[in-house]
Amino acid sequence: MALELFLLLALVRLGRGYVRKSLLHLHTAHPKPSEPEEQFPRVALIIPLTGRTPEMQGCLETLLHQQYPDYEIIMVTRDRQDPATALVREILPAAPKARHVLSGPASGCGQKNHNLLAGVAAVGPSVPVLVFCDSAHRASPDFLRDLVRPIMTGEAHLTTCFHRVIPGDYRLATLGMVGTVLGIQLLQGIKPLAQPWGGAMAMPRTVFAAHGVARLWAQTVVDDVSLVPVLTRAGIKVHTVPGATLATLLAGQTWAGWVSWLTRQLLFVKFCLPGTWLLATPAALLGGGPILLAGCSILGSLGGVAPWHLGLAGLGFLIGLTAVGVWVRALVPQAIPLARWIAAFYALLLVTSWCYLKTWFTNSISWRGISYRVTWGGRVKG
Repeated sequence: MALELFLLLALVRLGRGYVRKSLLHLHTAHPKPSEPEEQFPRVALIIPLTGRTPEMQGCLETLLHQQYPDYEIIMVTRDRQDPATALVREILPAAPKARHVLSGPASGCGQKNHNLLAGVAAVGPSVPVLVFCDSAHRASPDFLRDLVRPIMTGEAHLTTCFHRVIPGDYRLATLGMVGTVLGIQLLQGIKPLAQPWGGAMAMPRTVFAAHGVARLWAQTVVDDVSLVPVLTRAGIKVHTVPGATLATLLAGQTWAGWVSWLTRQLLFVKFCLPGTWLLATPAALLGGGPILLAGCSILGSLGGVAPWHLGLAGLGFLIGLTAVGVWVRALVPQAIPLARWIAAFYALLLVTSWCYLKTWFTNSISWRGISYRVTWGGRVKG
């Protein structure tokens, strides 16, 4: 119980500065950029798409209207039958910077990876910087500038950010997703733990070529987590940019959808970073284990089958854990009822443990209607 409280307090303490910077960026006006436009390199923004949601067009519009001097957009879908293809063709007439590429079905890697590689293949040789971005998040007008600036100045060889979930309702699963994404964002704010996020990352084309990213993606199920061993061997530090944080509008989230999403994220870690996955076992089980232990201790002491001091310890732990939840609530600007937030906070800890346990009993990953059989290194076997 004490260890869980310590780890949660450390996570919030070390990562909240990054989260606060991202909040400041999301909720303030964006003045006209002051840097000379000629300083920024030409950029290719590659966006893989599949399916169609009510939010997708609005998200794409934010990427089509960036305050960046010289960029092109390549939107990639699998085939003409993909619902996203119809959306792209509706957008193209009013998007002179954009092109559409059909990638075809993937055979030896994740479909998203296959789409990304098709986008890279369509980029002309004069484009020095590649930016990869998902289609489900809203970007600020200076998102591209913020993401590319550290590359332009030579401060970084790979930049990334993360996103914030903006809840459209107070369902526990929706708020659980808010808390889950916030927890990952807190981890991104701790420099030694920061990892590339496929939802938004940028790198020079020379880095992409020198480290065999195309070859890697052509074999693996996911784009971002599979990069971590490559970057580690090359000594490339991931540079997180709070100013580039994206916003994700979410409503109507189901428990099944939340569990499926979180299990998939943990499975990516299992196959691409097995050492990290194993080392994370105590932390993952700490999510729900002490809560159940505290409940049993309290009930046992009340029923006379456990010493009173164990019940008192369990009660003290739950009070402390609730206080941590209240502290984390301060990092969420939306007016969420406190009782609903605390219930979702406890649900998050229990669901995290459950999803981690599920990763021990499967070697397949279901993603966007496709089930992938995966082996170590994240390589797709079928």
